[in-house]
Formats: sequence, structure tokens, C-alpha cells
Amino acid sequence: MIIRVCMGSACLMKGSPEVSKRLVELVTEHGLSRFTTIKGSHCMGPCSDGVVVDIDEKRFTNISVHNIDDFFKKEILQRE
Repeated sequence: MIIRVCMGSACLMKGSPEVSKRLVELVTEHGLSRFTTIKGSHCMGPCSDGVVVDIDEKRFTNISVHNIDDFFKKEILQRE
């Protein structure tokens, strides 16, 4: 699984570094490191809808440190 987190300026202002850090923690905690790559990305487009995250080419918007745990459970753990 490839997870890309937008690191464009708008997403940076909305917390993409913290979202990325938490994703790494969650992937590690759940033993998914061998199967998951997390990458930062240049601007992914919908800046007003940031933080933007792609999982295997499926786009998600409005991700934040406040909803990342629920997002992880719903969109990542459900795939495993």
C-alpha cells in the first residue's frame, strides 16, 4: 500500500507534517510497515480541501490530526 501525504504549502499550514507523523506511528503500531510506504508529495491539487492524502491512488481530503485515527481505522485497517 502506498500512502501519499500532500506537503504543499496549504497542506503544511493545515498540519500535514503532523498527519504524516501520526500515520507512521499507526502503521508501525499495527504491524503494517512491511506492506506500507508513506511518502510526502508536492502539491496534490485541492488546496482548499487539505490535508490531502492518497491511498493507492484513491484521494481523501480534509484529513487532520483530529480525525487521522478514525481515518486510519476506516480506510487503512479495513483494507488489511
